[in-house]
Amino acid sequence: MTDISVSVFFPRDNAWYRHLAGQIAGGFAGRDVRLSWHCGPLNEAEMLAWIKERGTRVIFDMNRPRSDLPYLPADIVHICWIVDFNGRPINDFHGSEITYLFGPKWLEKYPHRAFHRWFGPGACPQSYCPSGTELANRAAFVGHIPRPWRHEELARDISQSGPPLKFGEFLPHIEQALLENRASLKVHEDYMRLLSDLALALFGVELRADRTLEYDMTGRLIRLVNRRELLDALVDLKLPLDIYGPENWRDWPAYRDYYRRFLNDPGDMRAVYESSMNFHEGNGMHFRVVDCMASAGLIFVRKGEYDEKPGGIKTFFTPGEHYIEFDIDDLSDKVEFYRDNPQEANRIRNNAAQEILNHHTWRHRVDSIFNDLKTIGYSSV
Repeated sequence: MTDISVSVFFPRDNAWYRHLAGQIAGGFAGRDVRLSWHCGPLNEAEMLAWIKERGTRVIFDMNRPRSDLPYLPADIVHICWIVDFNGRPINDFHGSEITYLFGPKWLEKYPHRAFHRWFGPGACPQSYCPSGTELANRAAFVGHIPRPWRHEELARDISQSGPPLKFGEFLPHIEQALLENRASLKVHEDYMRLLSDLALALFGVELRADRTLEYDMTGRLIRLVNRRELLDALVDLKLPLDIYGPENWRDWPAYRDYYRRFLNDPGDMRAVYESSMNFHEGNGMHFRVVDCMASAGLIFVRKGEYDEKPGGIKTFFTPGEHYIEFDIDDLSDKVEFYRDNPQEANRIRNNAAQEILNHHTWRHRVDSIFNDLKTIGYSSV
């Protein structure tokens, strides 16, 4: 491969994105590549100046499609990695030479014909690796929860036509509908279609099209429903529970006594992962899961409909060999089994760490990016 300049862009500037940028950069180490990265938004003038100064030929952009950058020079290859729709329809994400999708269930809904496939996180062996720490009989959850709804949010009128409808009045019906139809909901459009039909059927109103409201009813709410379902089950376990994440956890009376602190450093996360029983709901091939496995952490992953589809966790790992698969109704029994069988738990932990090191580091992910660039005919690779 000839020397090329690659720029990686992240949507926000915070500790998590800066750590991720450094870990991805490690995946490029040893290649004949001039790598640069930036966290946070750049306006048109700043972006063009960045490209010119660094001679950028390939852009790797998280959550931003080429269609959002109409001024981008035509000879630059743009790669979009969709990790979060942020309330946008999937149809918005077009124009990039390569589009990567974080969620396996999004693949069948992607409407554009350009090159696209699943792409998940890798691990950084320098940040996440086993240290030999013993597994303790403690449960840990590392992650985010949205804040509870504010009075002003619950009181807003969400009716576009027909009688007024307060969001708080509609909310219990939305939550029930999301639980009952979870398997059929894949992308933003699926959620909005369901909720629009529900509002019309129950209240005779059309929902107001508002980006904030749409995000609240899809991204924010589904996270709340799924996360609370898991955390309520963890609270009921016969194990001490530690919750790590943003201060939002203190706003939830049911969880605030279990909240410890925000883990700002990968070393702190590794220590928690390796010493605890860890739990995850959502996409199986998640940053949390990969980093935990790399740290020789014991990870319980909630069973998902797309686990065996392209990008699903079972296409890479085996339950009982690399992680523990669970449903809410069998979680307590499985936790009890591995609590009482530490040798079996340690076998799974060690298997997972080795499998990550062999096949799922950021070096492996970067290799796949360059293979895809060859596939689309990029001549500099």
